[in-house]
Formats: sequence, structure tokens, C-alpha cells
Amino acid sequence: MVSWHIRGEMDEIDVDQTGHPTMFSIRMHHGGEFTSFPGRKYIRGKKTFVDLLDIDTFSVHDIDEMMEDLGYASIGKPLYYHFQRPLGDLDFGLFALASDEDVRYLGSFVAKHKLIEVYIEHDKTTLHTYLMSPTHSKVRITEITEPPSCSKTLFLEWHSTPAVDLEDDMDHMEKESGNDPTPTGHLEKDLGNDATVTDHMENDLGNDATLTDHMENDLVNDANDFGKFGELESDNDESDDSDFFVDIENILDDINVDMQDFEMNIDKDVEWVGGSSNTVVDEGTQDEALEVINTDFLASDSSSDEGINGQRKKSIRAIQRAHENDEALVSEPFYIFQKFGSAKEFKDKVKLHAIETRRELALEKNDKNRVRWVCKGTIPKLGPNVEVNDEEEICPWVLLASKWKKDVNWTVKTYNKVHKCLQTRTVKACTYKFLSSKIVEQVESNPVVPIRALQEQLQRRFKVDLSRMKTFRAKSEALNLVQGDFVTQYSLLRDYIVELQTRNPDTTVRVDVESEGNPHSETRTFRRIYICLGALKKGFAAGKRDFLGFDGAFMKGPFPGQILSAVGLDGNNGTYPLAYAVVETENISSWTWFLSCLGEDLGLNTNSNFTFITDRQKGILNAIADLFPCAENRYCVRHIRDNMRKQWRGKPFEDLLWTCATATHVQQFNKGMEELKKLNKDCYEWLKKIPPQHWSRSHFTGRAHSDVILNNLCETFNGKLNEGRDKPIITCLEFIREYLMKKIVNVEKAIGKCTGPLTPTAMQTLENIKKQAEDYRSVFCGNGKYQKWELTGMPCKHAVATIWEMRKNSKDVGIPETWVHEVYWLKTWKQMYSFKIEPINGRSMWEKSVCPTTLVPPKHHVTIGRPKKKRRKSAYEIDDMVKGNSASRILQSVTCSKCNNIGHNARSCKGQKANAPSGSGGPGGSGKGKGKAG
Repeated sequence: MVSWHIRGEMDEIDVDQTGHPTMFSIRMHHGGEFTSFPGRKYIRGKKTFVDLLDIDTFSVHDIDEMMEDLGYASIGKPLYYHFQRPLGDLDFGLFALASDEDVRYLGSFVAKHKLIEVYIEHDKTTLHTYLMSPTHSKVRITEITEPPSCSKTLFLEWHSTPAVDLEDDMDHMEKESGNDPTPTGHLEKDLGNDATVTDHMENDLGNDATLTDHMENDLVNDANDFGKFGELESDNDESDDSDFFVDIENILDDINVDMQDFEMNIDKDVEWVGGSSNTVVDEGTQDEALEVINTDFLASDSSSDEGINGQRKKSIRAIQRAHENDEALVSEPFYIFQKFGSAKEFKDKVKLHAIETRRELALEKNDKNRVRWVCKGTIPKLGPNVEVNDEEEICPWVLLASKWKKDVNWTVKTYNKVHKCLQTRTVKACTYKFLSSKIVEQVESNPVVPIRALQEQLQRRFKVDLSRMKTFRAKSEALNLVQGDFVTQYSLLRDYIVELQTRNPDTTVRVDVESEGNPHSETRTFRRIYICLGALKKGFAAGKRDFLGFDGAFMKGPFPGQILSAVGLDGNNGTYPLAYAVVETENISSWTWFLSCLGEDLGLNTNSNFTFITDRQKGILNAIADLFPCAENRYCVRHIRDNMRKQWRGKPFEDLLWTCATATHVQQFNKGMEELKKLNKDCYEWLKKIPPQHWSRSHFTGRAHSDVILNNLCETFNGKLNEGRDKPIITCLEFIREYLMKKIVNVEKAIGKCTGPLTPTAMQTLENIKKQAEDYRSVFCGNGKYQKWELTGMPCKHAVATIWEMRKNSKDVGIPETWVHEVYWLKTWKQMYSFKIEPINGRSMWEKSVCPTTLVPPKHHVTIGRPKKKRRKSAYEIDDMVKGNSASRILQSVTCSKCNNIGHNARSCKGQKANAPSGSGGPGGSGKGKGKAG
């Protein structure tokens, strides 16, 4: 069964029928009537779309069933069907749709025109189209009243008549039928071969087109499948980290934020995004809006009625001449008297025609009044009498459009459509800019589509040869159209800042530029930008936890830079980004500038008791020491482990390091250090140089109410920004803002589902502590003394056991949940995410900045080779790599079995004598030893 799909005028269908030559759609105009000739229109009607029709199985009876589904079967009035020829108007472009011959004529347009206009007349027809059938058959549809037991049928009556002139035909109908020019008067006299067809006739070929309102879409656009190509590697930098240390007690519980549709949410009319409006012009609306009278004449100053009538007749005759060749109108994109609004429009259409037909069309004349195209294709010379020096024959194809001095439009004056040349697969008009315009939507929905996939798709579509480099340039240009140009966005950065601060009050934005020797210069070179959204500042203060992590991530675009971020922790152990900045590089100057901006927003000074955790990046330790000397600065233990592995590798070293880092009291820390000293004294001395207050819980204070020793919170945030770090500056900043905006909304939804006094993570942690406290017995001594827990703000297992014992002794101490610090309260978590980040307007609505200078991008340093997209792994992460079913041997030292030297194996041994053990494969040995990995 062949299925079609009925939809409303405003509904959309995501089916691409271009790759199916027999598939088409119709737009049915029903319930209305036609106005008089000329300038005929269809008024007071409705529109209904019918998709997924196949011309091979389509018939007039399918329209009968469609009309029945639309509720016209019960009206009991005859229906007259007409279809509009593509590129035609309602005055001369309507044809009957009442027989198989009419359907076959309609089918001649389906290959190139996928939307056919069908008009329905009810009760009577005011048109002459039933005398203009391709076979010149006159058809009449009448309804025959049958007894109740019989089904209602429609009779189609026709007989052959010679073709008549259009005007004579209309006069003839009016004389015979009066005011109703329906072909009934003389047709009823000749009922030679009556053909009776039932309204619900079964198709003998078994190919009925069944109407379904909810049809599954079986036709899938091939362009949507490019996301499945595994040609490009995933660019998830942080997922490749070999993180041996996992802090079970502080596993981040971060709410997932989907940023896959970031490109789709950008306003298509925003100039810096580069996307032009993708509004599809309705062909049917265009055709109905066509006027027969020349609008240029109507705008003239002539007021003579005679002149108007004369011009009207000339216009009608011009239209008739333009419509004389129906085949040319449909199969050819150009015809005589065709109008174009500009020379560029005309040239673009010719270029498109050259690509579609694969012809070598070239401009022969191009001035302000004339544009002439000729074909430079190769004409083959075959046969035995062909001379080498014969003159080369010229292809006769030519197209000329010109514009009169006082005319606005360009008109086609000369057109010879005949080609004698061969088609080619190398078309000059098929440039990368043309290709980019054809893949904008695809690149927008899937920015990581592989180049090879695009190349194969475009070659199949246009049947031309494309190089990989041209496809790469086309994709790059399409990305520029979607995301905006890297250079242009710097000049719009000040306007973006104004819009951001207007929509988000109390937002801090600071821009730092390079020093300019000329104070009168109108440009400044961009160096840094710092952003702290007002909602994030208020939310961080409501969280009541003075704890921040700092980290940096590389920008992946053409301009060098790094994204610095300050990330906090909420009461549910989730990340809460506070501020971010784009700087030139990580050094003392950039970190000092970033921390000073952050200190002003948080009200920090040299005496502030804040807690930070870092990876000991370049310059950050000195910056913190200079600006906040009283702050507690923690080091990420994972990075201490990486530095230790440069000299001392092995699980025993790492286990002892983790034991010392997670020790909660000094005695336990000292015990672990003594064991490390016994294992390796050099490693002990190296680790002893790092002050324990920076990396061991036993020496932490309780200011932050957190015992976090890994900087995973910043690495998690950097991982979320991975897809935005290769975009232009404003697009990158918008990616970060949109991620933060969505994150707050998602967390607030999760908070709405929570019950209880504490956050879900705090509740789970406390339940685990309670289970451990069940194994302890607390003896109350009566003096009310107990040990206070200060590190995390959460009572330990000993404290919980003590609380239970005090409750048994009639002490009003409350339940363990009441002893938890307010950082972990559910209402604190809810208050923290009650401040929302507001969206911003599109580029066209941005307010202009009053700053007299314009920002220009930083200096572009071209690197040698292909730009790197993934983070460079350290040698110690490579150690943990697995290839297949075995561990990788990358960077492993090789020891020779002959000479016992490191750096080569027995096969490449030169006979060195140093360090050669007795009986080995060295000089004097057997020499048959094999190399093995050290």
C-alpha cells in the first residue's frame, strides 16, 4: 500500500523528496472560488498539504478520497479539479485534472517540481480548463442520484473535439451555457463512450494511496546520518586523564547539561553569527501574488485610459508569448522576457545552471547594461577525416540579459538552449563558497561532520569532482556563516559586553588591552576579558562555602589564549562556576590580573581566610601568595603523584602518598611518612619538601567545610567547555553563559524533587557515617565534653555515636542531622540556585558601545603543522594506556640481554662490555639472548 500524509498549512514535514523522482506533494486549495479574468485569484478558500505521493500510482480517485477525508463527501455537490502548471499563473496556467491523460500531463512536471498546486471548484466551474486537456477532450463530472441501496457514484463523460482558440473557446462556452461556461450544453448531446467510475474504486494494480494522519516517516534525509561517521576522534580532553586517585568521600555529583543544540539556539538573523534567514519562500504564495499588469507601468505618471488599456493589451500579449512553449517553461530555467531583479541574481542563476548541467559556461560580456554568457565546452571530433589543425567548433549555447537605461529589471533577450559540447566534471562555477551555502544547515546541526563524508555527499549531489581541500574550505566557510568570523567578533565585543551587563544586572566585565604607543589610534589590541555574572556572585555568597578551585584550559581557535576559571562547590558536592576569563597565557601577570578582579567581586583582601585549590600552574602560586597571603592554598594530590612518578614509579609509592594525603590527624600522617621513608629515603625527602598543610587533610583548617584534595571540580568544568573552546570569542563566551544558564535551571529542577533537611549527597554521606557509628560504643562521663569536628562540617562516626548516647541519657541534643553545617542544608542549596542568568538579545538589538576605540584580535601566531585539537598527554598517562588486550610498552626502557645496558636490545647490540654479567650474552657468552622490556 502506498501511503500519503495530510498536514495543515502551518505544519512542517521533514521529508526530502529531491532524491525520489516520482515522489511529490500537492497543495490543495478548497472551499473557495476563482475571481474573474484577468488577474484571476482563488479567494475564501483553505489550504491543505498532501505529501508522499507517487506519480506512478497517483490517479484522480486519490483526490476523491482526499476530499472525502476533508469532509466534502456528505455535501453532495460535484467537484471540479484543476492543477496549476509550475511557473505559470492562474490566468493561463490552469489545466484540468479529470482523466488519466491529465494525470500523465501533471506527471511531466513532477521530476523537477515537487510541489503541485491543485484547485477545487465546488458545485460549478467558471473556467475553461476542461476544454484544454492535453488530449483536447471535453469532460464533465455529474452526480447521479441512485436508490438508497446503491452507493453514490460520479460519472465522467467525454468526447473528442478539435482544439480551438482560447478566446473563441470562451465565447463559444458563454453562448451555449449562458453565464455558466460549464462544458455541459453540447457535451450532453454526444455521449459516445460513457465511463462510469465509483467514488471509492479499488485500484486494479493494488497501489491505493491510503490516507493516514499519523504516518511514520520512512524517508530519512541522508545528511542527518553524518553524525554516525566515526572518522573524527572525540575531542574529550579530560576523559583521557589517567586518574588513579579517586576520592570516594568527595565524588562530584554534577547535574548534566545538554549543550548539543547550542548552535541551533543562536538567532539566525544575528549578524555576527553569520547566518542569514533560512525562511523558505512559498512557491504557491508567489504564484498567487503574480499580477498580469506590468507594475512598472502602473507606477508611471501616465493618466490616459487609452494608454493604460494599450499597455494592458501589450502586457497580456507578452505573457502569452512567454507561455507559448510549455516545455521550455518547465524544462529550461531561462526563457525570453524572463525578469531578474539585478545582474547578480542573473549571474547566480546561470552559475547554478552551469553546475546542475555540468557545462563550462563563461562570461563573454559583463558591463552595467549587458551580461552575455557563452559555453566554452569541448565538442568532440570523431571520424577518419578529422584534421589536427581544423578549427575548433564553438558550442552554440548563448544567453544574454540586458537592462534599459530607465528600467530596473534585467530581461532575457537572447537564449539558445542547444548544447553540442560534452558535459564535464570540472565546473569552474562550483566554488567552495557555493558549496558552503549548500551545507550550512548540515554543518549547523552537526559541526563535526567528517570532511570525507561531506566530499562524498557533494560529489553524489552535483556529480562533479571535488578535492578534499575544496571541501575543507567549504566546511570552514559554512562554520563561519554559522558561528561568525573570528576577526569580526572582536570588533563587536564591546557591544556584547553592553548587552550582557544590561540583561544581567550586577555583572562584572573587565577588558584589558595591549599598550598602544599612539593615544589617538582608533583601535586597541585585545589581551584579556574577565566576566563574573551577577547571578553567580549572589548564588556563591548564598552557598556559605569559602572554597574555590582554579584552573586553565587552552583556546583551540586561530588566536592563542587560555580560559581561566574559578569554580566552587555547592552543598550537594556539585560544581558552581563563579567567574571565567580569556587571557593570553598562564603566567604571573595573567593570574594576578584574574585573581585581583575576582577579589574585588568577592570583597577579599590580604587578611581574608579563604581556601583555594590549584594544580600549581605557572604563576598561580606567586599570585595567590602576593594577593591573599592568609588564604589556605591546597595542591591537587593527583598532580603531586604525576611529579613523583617522574622518579619513583610503582603502586607502593602511590598508596603511601594517598595514605598520607587522606590522613585526618597528624599521628596517622607521620606514620605514613615513616613507611615511605623505609621504602625509599629519596622519595621521602622529596615529598617532605612540600608543606603538608597544602596537600594533607591532617593539616587542613575547617574554614571551607570541605576536605577535597583533588581539583576535579575545575577539570569537570573544563570538560563541559570542550565544544566551545574552538569557537570565535563571542560565540565561546556565549557557550559558557548558556551552559551556566542551563545548569542553574537543571539543578533547580533536581532540587524540586528532593525532600528532607539535607541535600541528597549529604544525606547519603550521613547515612554511611551512621552505619559506621553502629560499631562504636560511647560512654557518657557526665561533664558534657566531646570532640568537635571541623574539617567537613559533617559529624564523624564517633560524634554520631556520642549523640545517640547523649540522647539516651535524656540530653536534648537533637538528631545527627541538626549537627550538620548549614552548607549541606537543602534550603541553602535551594537559595544558592534561586538566582537566574538572563538570556540576551540578538545582534540586531544590541546597543552600541560608547567606547571610542574598536577592539582588534591579538597577534596570530601560525604554528607549524596541523593545529592540535587534543590535549598533550604526559608520559605518565601513556604508561597506563592499554592496546588491545595487553598493556602499552610506550616509553618503557629496554635492557639488552647481552651487555645488560639500557637503551637497546640484543639484536642491535654492538658488543658493549660495560655492566655485562658473567654467563650473559656479552663477549664471551653464548650471544643467543633475546631483548626484553625493562
